Amino acid sequence: MTESRNSLETFFHYLHHHQLRMETVPLKLQKEYYHPDDDYDFHAYRILLLIRVCGIDKPEFFDNYTIYGRTKFAFYDFLIRYPFYLEKILKIKKKTSLIEALELKPYETEDAFSPMIKYIRGPWDHKYPDILNYMVSKKLINVHFSHFNKTQKAFCITLTNLGLEKSEVIIEEQPIWVKRMEVINAIFRRDTTNQKIEAFIREHFPSLILGNEGE
Repeated sequence: MTESRNSLETFFHYLHHHQLRMETVPLKLQKEYYHPDDDYDFHAYRILLLIRVCGIDKPEFFDNYTIYGRTKFAFYDFLIRYPFYLEKILKIKKKTSLIEALELKPYETEDAFSPMIKYIRGPWDHKYPDILNYMVSKKLINVHFSHFNKTQKAFCITLTNLGLEKSEVIIEEQPIWVKRMEVINAIFRRDTTNQKIEAFIREHFPSLILGNEGE
């Protein structure tokens, strides 16, 4: 420890004696780098597109495109974030002809889903409340608990007019994401209920549920 302290003192004495200063970039020129999973704009970008492509347009119940069902929303988002699970589902559903449309990259085939934790009914990201609140504050979505048919209610995420406008722009910018979301629509009907998604996860991917191990 003494030797280390002496070396440090010698280093700073040298800097002072020779009037040397460490170069630093001025604060106004410094750049902050965010991991995509810490960037709420990145999440909002993906979620807007997901609601537009996989949501349902049901004027008698919703003002705009809507995804209803908490687990359904989270599972669909999980499939876009980890598309190798989409490939697994296509094999389960015997729709392997759609696998090519996924255009999976080698780095997208790894079992790495640290941002999404196991939850009691399937995948869930602990950041969702903050992300959705952020999107509400930007007037991109409305989050509500409403009827999706005459007798049933669910957790709903509905695009605002501004959210719809932005999602239409993203459709043009992200053709691969759009293809993958259309694959989700080919697997699950747009009016698929939350309960059916939960049952599907329990049957085919029990390892994604808190407390279960293996598949």
